[in-house]
Amino acid sequence: MTVTLVIFDLGGVLIRWAPERAFEQVMPADAVRPFMEHVGFDEWNRRNDGLASIADSEAELARRFPDHADSIRAYRQHFPHTITQMVPGTGAVLAELGQSGVTTIALTNWAADMFAIARERFGILVRFSDIVVSGEEGLVKPDPAIYDLACRRAGVEPGKAIFIDDSPGNAEAATAAGLTGLTFTSAERLRADLVELGVLGAPTPVTEPIFHWTPRAEWEAALASGNYPWSGRGMEYLAEGFVHFSFAHQLAATRGRFYADLAPEDLVLLRLDPEPDLPIVVEDGFPHLFAELPVGRVQASAPE
Repeated sequence: MTVTLVIFDLGGVLIRWAPERAFEQVMPADAVRPFMEHVGFDEWNRRNDGLASIADSEAELARRFPDHADSIRAYRQHFPHTITQMVPGTGAVLAELGQSGVTTIALTNWAADMFAIARERFGILVRFSDIVVSGEEGLVKPDPAIYDLACRRAGVEPGKAIFIDDSPGNAEAATAAGLTGLTFTSAERLRADLVELGVLGAPTPVTEPIFHWTPRAEWEAALASGNYPWSGRGMEYLAEGFVHFSFAHQLAATRGRFYADLAPEDLVLLRLDPEPDLPIVVEDGFPHLFAELPVGRVQASAPE
């Protein structure tokens, strides 16, 4: 089989979605799941996937449960809290497919107005040549028509397309529609599946240490919180989709370009030794880490 198109689901494959985080803004965490079950959140959300906006759907649910109206409205009000992470490593697979010349698009079940928030937040999405959103099309997976639509939009026959979804039912429906459906469990397993299908070759490992400059204040904040939210200076990890690194011979130029205004005492150099579990892809000569920086695995030093 000659594969010319790989189609990615987004939620659970590239973007982590945790609806509980929205409701935790207005109620104790241990009350969230009972509340969601009481109002039938999961079924309500599935119905929303085919909508351009959830405003009317939200209002209808609030009328059914007037005592919980404010809590119901919390989902839309606090939606950004539900999408604060990417699935580690999937972006690396996406980058490698791009380097191999394979067309990649996304196909997601998502209300159109809610997806607009995700589109603005996650810079990795610009790597797709197209994104088919159920709420924009009025078609929802596993309807065979939406798989056909995605292939037609890409100009590729279903038999030359792979579809990846964390829902086995959606992957099986894609296979029934003539695509090759893959159930996503991890980025590592996905890459192995694509190698087995002949879409990707064996990975080219990065064997030398890679380095990342950061202002001292940002590094100290990361040590205190355990989280480093940056990709590069002034660039958030979610907005870029990866963490910028340099090889040793690139350090001087990188410092001069982005950190020349900082005194040595205000700058920290981070060293990361590549390991097989770290999704690193070299793009335009620079190593990119397609996961959050592992704070506990880097070595920090002051520049000379």
